[in-house]
Amino acid sequence: MNNYKAKWITIPFIIIIMTMSFMNIISKDKEVSASENRTLQQKPTIEDIKDGSFTDKFEEYFSDQFTFREELFKMYAKTKLALGFDKVKSYFILDNNWIMPTPSDEIPDAEVENLAEEINRLAKIGLETNKEIYYVSTPHKDGMLSHLYPQYTDGLDNYLNNRDKLKKHIDTETIKYIDLNEYFLKAFTEEEREDLYFKTDHHWNGIGAFEGFKYIINNMNILENIPWNRYITTTLDKGSFLGSYNMNLNKLVNESEEIPYVHTKDKSDYEYFKFDGKKDVKVKEEDVIATERDKEDILYGGAYMFGKDCSILKIRNKKSISDKKIIIFRDSYQAPTSWLFADVFAEVQLVDPRHIDNLGMNVDDIMRESDADIAMFMYNNSAFKMMIEEMKEQR
Repeated sequence: MNNYKAKWITIPFIIIIMTMSFMNIISKDKEVSASENRTLQQKPTIEDIKDGSFTDKFEEYFSDQFTFREELFKMYAKTKLALGFDKVKSYFILDNNWIMPTPSDEIPDAEVENLAEEINRLAKIGLETNKEIYYVSTPHKDGMLSHLYPQYTDGLDNYLNNRDKLKKHIDTETIKYIDLNEYFLKAFTEEEREDLYFKTDHHWNGIGAFEGFKYIINNMNILENIPWNRYITTTLDKGSFLGSYNMNLNKLVNESEEIPYVHTKDKSDYEYFKFDGKKDVKVKEEDVIATERDKEDILYGGAYMFGKDCSILKIRNKKSISDKKIIIFRDSYQAPTSWLFADVFAEVQLVDPRHIDNLGMNVDDIMRESDADIAMFMYNNSAFKMMIEEMKEQR
């Protein structure tokens, strides 16, 4: 009887193991993991045997390419949520399908001072070439929607502390500092701020970007009585938005989100040019704006603009409100404001420091050689450290 029971336990177990092994063999290896945002280990080679790394790489390969790996993670995550846990990986899964990140770490004051000095140094180059300098601190989701976090969450004030440290060390005598964080907290209620951000992504949406843009322009004092009612809001009627947090959670949260765009009724006069290091090359709007408009899953960058398209991207408008030119050193929060800036300025030069290494120029060169009247650093208050360090490294 015991042998009989043992067979019924052992045989199915062996069949499962053999089936999984067979499926691992015949399954096509994946190159990247969207949920982990990293490249997966591929099959080890003969060279790996020679240099002694075969065993380690094979273990990593087996782990990365294991069949149903993503499905097992989703099952594990759903089980945690069903048991009452509100955190999976480094994300809080909260009411109404809000996904919130672990709050930002506080940056030591001495480190922030060094970061601010990099901005001050670049500002001096801009001033030497007759540019007006602005620093715009855009409001990251974790700081604006801190009320959504569980009460026990640590570090909810870190974003404000980091912002205050940077502002303290920036030379505000030569740089005009525009703080959207403070404005959003004062101008909008907690419930109203929720309408300005994507639930499953780390960015503001097109409506939030428009509210920030209005405050920026009003504080630049370059124009008076802008007719804000000339702007309309439209939504993309194709595909489904895939937020960065939800992507990292392997689409754990089932949330349908609209992708809003705020723009003037007539965008037909915008012209787009990519600078290749030597000359401006004209490109089509669909090559840089909403490049994933026809895909089933649309990322934030694919909905608005990817950083890789902004090594130096120039948008020109013959019917702009102002005849001035502006250069913006930007991160991804800037993306939904591209048409908005292009409506106001005759030329908008967008520079993402993460994607200029193929130009043979660094940020000093770009700042110095730009013919813009205004230079703006536009970084969100959670990632400014990464962006400024990127500029420093590019030098």
